[in-house]
Amino acid sequence: MATPKKQPLPDVKDDPFPYDSWIIYGLAIIGAFLLGIAIYKELNPEYIKYQREFKSLIEKKFGKEVASKITFGVKQIWIPELGKVERCITCHMGYEWKGLDGEDVPKVFRTHPDLKGLIAKHPFKKFGCTTCHGGQGYATNLREAHVIHEGKKKVRWLEPLLSAEKAKEYGFKDWQKLPLMEINCNICHRYEDSVPGMPYINLAKKLVEEKACKTCHIINGEGGKIGPDLTYEGSKMPEMFDMRGPYYEIKDGKPVKSGRSIKEEIERRGLPLTIFSWHLLHFEEPRSITPTSTMPNFGFTDDENRALTMLVMSWKKVKLPAEYIPRIKRVKKVEAEKGAQDTIEVKESKPSDTTQMEGAQEEKGTPEVSEELVKRGESIFNQKCKACHLIDKKLVGPALKGLFSRRTEKWVFLMITKPDSMIKNDPEAKKLFEEYKVPMIIPGGITDEETKAVIEYLKRATK
Repeated sequence: MATPKKQPLPDVKDDPFPYDSWIIYGLAIIGAFLLGIAIYKELNPEYIKYQREFKSLIEKKFGKEVASKITFGVKQIWIPELGKVERCITCHMGYEWKGLDGEDVPKVFRTHPDLKGLIAKHPFKKFGCTTCHGGQGYATNLREAHVIHEGKKKVRWLEPLLSAEKAKEYGFKDWQKLPLMEINCNICHRYEDSVPGMPYINLAKKLVEEKACKTCHIINGEGGKIGPDLTYEGSKMPEMFDMRGPYYEIKDGKPVKSGRSIKEEIERRGLPLTIFSWHLLHFEEPRSITPTSTMPNFGFTDDENRALTMLVMSWKKVKLPAEYIPRIKRVKKVEAEKGAQDTIEVKESKPSDTTQMEGAQEEKGTPEVSEELVKRGESIFNQKCKACHLIDKKLVGPALKGLFSRRTEKWVFLMITKPDSMIKNDPEAKKLFEEYKVPMIIPGGITDEETKAVIEYLKRATK
């Protein structure tokens, strides 16, 4: 029987992939290096540096015995009522310490101001930090906690820190006083007419009442439906604001495309690309953002624009426990002295030749007017005119009491139907425009027949 022939052993040196081992060794070394960096960062987080500096500060100011009681690690305030975890105190360790309010103490370690006043009413354990200051309470590093953009990289943060630097970006002259914090303050205090320490919000609330914003807007469930519901304006997402739409300039009383987008206009002014900036432009001139808007230009000052923007940004849909809502003291408002109505006193003037337009014929005598026409006029007035005019009180436009003792019926007809031409050609219309800074704008327009009905109603209502 033949012996089987032995097969030759393979030559292990003939490896078709001789560099595989070196690649594996190299990757292993790189992995070990990265693992080492991760372990080092985990054992030496950013906040540890601050805690060590704080301990050195306490040792220098109060001695080693006091400093020895300071411990390192993540520190936090848990507020289950608000669903908040606040880790700001991990770095801001001196927030409750007495004697750390001097200029020689770094800001990060200073005692929170007004501990016996403001903080006594808003204790840290109940309100935390971000409830007032904004920012990311659960973060443990500077960039994420303070919501800081790095270089050209832009990150969308829904809860930015309402810092002095942020206020400076928006042009606040008193930016060092942290005015933007009033936005968060008003989340709890939204139903109060005035609150000490909230000058901007108080001003905005006064303007909302003076300009009768509820005539066109629903606020807190009450108001008209001409404009959008503003009850939870502050909770709207960024996607609901068109930054790429055209920005309009007002020329001869009409909106004209500027050739720039809203985004480009915001950037041109050096403002952050935010909802806050969008509102600033809108309050400055509503038709620059929405050319079909019926909201007039009220001629607000820069501070009033900022105040109103802060107010609408504070109207957020937040679930607050009852104990966080302060009791409201209602104060009855006393009307001005009897007879001291804000009516406009101007002498009757005859329309110029340029205002002799079709459809404006002076009625002779006093023909009978049906009650149905008067009621229709009242309905049209309430729907289209009441947002700007009241009978006994100046609003966006003048009070209408005694209107036909000052104006002819033809003049009123022309002012309603042809306001642009009247402002351009009639001297008395010009005076009114110069005084009120608002052109006549009628939501949805108005026909000649509707105008006649409104006039018949006003003849009775304004006597």
